[in-house]
Amino acid sequence: MEKLRQIFEERSGVLLRYLRRINAYRPQIVEDLLQETMLKVWRHIGDVPVDEDHIQSWLFTIARHVSADEARKRVRRPQEFQGERELQNHSSPADPMDVVVARESLLDAFRKLSPERRRAFEEIYLQSRSAVDAAELLCVPIGTAKSRAFHAMNSLRSAVLSA
Repeated sequence: MEKLRQIFEERSGVLLRYLRRINAYRPQIVEDLLQETMLKVWRHIGDVPVDEDHIQSWLFTIARHVSADEARKRVRRPQEFQGERELQNHSSPADPMDVVVARESLLDAFRKLSPERRRAFEEIYLQSRSAVDAAELLCVPIGTAKSRAFHAMNSLRSAVLSA
């Protein structure tokens, strides 16, 4: 814990400036990204480079990854509700029977996914984990986790569109 406190006291200012620079288009989240970066540092405190010259580049790498993970999560999240005006711009709701058929098709397709693809899909899309975190959790390479989730999404999309 003392090592983390020392890193934070000595390097948080530099990290905050770095995060502000690479996230200039979304300044409202920079402090959250710093906290997430420090949380990752704490989780990997045993991996802190011994050489003082390498600590900063190690921290910048973690901060860059945290920023990229957060940006990917934002792309996957649904848009937030914009108010009553947004509701007025939408067409009438779909036929309830079409909704039921699409839902049942989706559930059927989800049940038919291989366990590996279903788990990758759940971790990346339903749990909003980054591909890196999902791969680590699933004990597979990152590319494998991404591929499994991609193919699962395509299967589910095809099932709903063909319903």
